[in-house]
Amino acid sequence: MTHISSKLALAIGLAFAGWQTTVLAQSSSATLFDGYVAAGLPQAFALPRPADDERGEGIDQVVIEEKLDTDVVFPDGSHAMTYVGTSNGIEATFTRIGDDLSVSVSDERLEPTVSTGRIRRSAAPEMNDAITLPPSASKRAFSLTAEPQTQAPRELQFWIFLHDQSGETNYAKFHNWYIAWWIRDMEHAVKPGIPVKVIIKDHIPGVTDFDYHQAVTSDRSLVKFGNIADRYLDSAGATPSQITKTMLFVNDVAANWGDYTYGVALQNNTVAMASGTGPRHIVAHEFGHTLGAAHRYAEDRFPCVTNMMGFITPRYSCRIYTGANDLEIRRHVKEALEAIERER
Repeated sequence: MTHISSKLALAIGLAFAGWQTTVLAQSSSATLFDGYVAAGLPQAFALPRPADDERGEGIDQVVIEEKLDTDVVFPDGSHAMTYVGTSNGIEATFTRIGDDLSVSVSDERLEPTVSTGRIRRSAAPEMNDAITLPPSASKRAFSLTAEPQTQAPRELQFWIFLHDQSGETNYAKFHNWYIAWWIRDMEHAVKPGIPVKVIIKDHIPGVTDFDYHQAVTSDRSLVKFGNIADRYLDSAGATPSQITKTMLFVNDVAANWGDYTYGVALQNNTVAMASGTGPRHIVAHEFGHTLGAAHRYAEDRFPCVTNMMGFITPRYSCRIYTGANDLEIRRHVKEALEAIERER
């Protein structure tokens, strides 16, 4: 009886395994993914890789831990739904856009497989990237209309303009590399107190073709681009304000940025620039400056560095701010909201 039961159990098990493989093969990754997450999180399941997955064909054991609240809008107008979890035990980001599912693992051991521009490292902390303008020269990104901040939304907006020569065409990969982990930290640790929204734009004549090499100094380049970005926001129906940040994302660094500098920003202001030849935390770093975060509160947590530190070989990105910089960002947002209220 036991012998027969064992054979029966084995047969059932093999049949179930065959059935499961057939179901996975017949179901698109996105459809299967949606079915599981709709049942509530966290969820653990086998997920066939999307057809265009750079890792090739296969089935991964994934755990979907949570869906992030931050709204990320891509240049084509689609809204990315960002989930975080693990794939085969490695930290991963799952991005749902339209009918597509993009899965990107975040294992530092795999970083050398990406393009060379993504793995170049600065040899020293970039100590000259934060620029503080004197009050008389300060760019006010919210001075374009008679009552500019009256209609300012109560959300922290980050507008990223991909330069025409940036080489960034895969939005999902850009999102995973620079954005997904950053907004997770913003939601979990920084907690600015208001919703966060990221808007990515490209191919905008007069904006994304900006000649950032031309200016003699980086502060002039930042102010000029900041004004251009503000005019675009105004024309697009957005409201420039102290909690609306803009960035020009480029490929090559500009000579006017200085040595070992892969981005620049106006401290406690609204505009920044960042190069894809810099470290993974370059977007978080430069936007951090606009939010009041500072180098002096950064930490070298071997083998990684926190967001507000320049890159030191062979450190990788911790992908978090320090507690002290979390406080600086919250203070900046609080003071910005108070200023907006006073002008209403």
